[in-house]
Amino acid sequence: MGLQLIFVVETDNKCKFDWIYIKDTIEYFYEYDRTDIKLSPVYMNGKGRYKNKEKEIQGLISQYSNKSNISKVLYCFDCDDYDKKPEDSNFLETAKKYCDYKGYEFVWFCKDIEHVYIGNQIDDSKKKKTAADFKVKKLIEKLDSQKLKSDCYKTETSNLMNVLAKYAELKLKK
Repeated sequence: MGLQLIFVVETDNKCKFDWIYIKDTIEYFYEYDRTDIKLSPVYMNGKGRYKNKEKEIQGLISQYSNKSNISKVLYCFDCDDYDKKPEDSNFLETAKKYCDYKGYEFVWFCKDIEHVYIGNQIDDSKKKKTAADFKVKKLIEKLDSQKLKSDCYKTETSNLMNVLAKYAELKLKK
């Protein structure tokens, strides 16, 4: 049986920085059979466009689908200023309800993906270079995996590894 994990990320398909961090996490912390698991990114081009990706998601599911293959969708969102701005908190609540309704996984990065992986906010114009440097310098090796196993929003944490733990096909490296 094959498993396709479709990661719907906030960034666009030119920068791809969100996907760089997520893919590095999977490659570094997990063992998996690359013939049995397919990782597919979908780029939202901005978090507010998450509902506009259904056609692309369904296309990926259709391409991979057969009697023994399944696909799971993981929507990945930055929390932004959820603790200071009601609109950010409301957005997360609405996005989570959407994911629950659709049967999708809800992954969050608090306050944003750079806070989790780099430890601070990065100017938009530097995000692509910062992500590329993160990969080239293998900074994933210095990341405390506990930051990716949070059950609640807290700056510099995520629930990514909690969500990935649901898939037996991904085995944590020892």
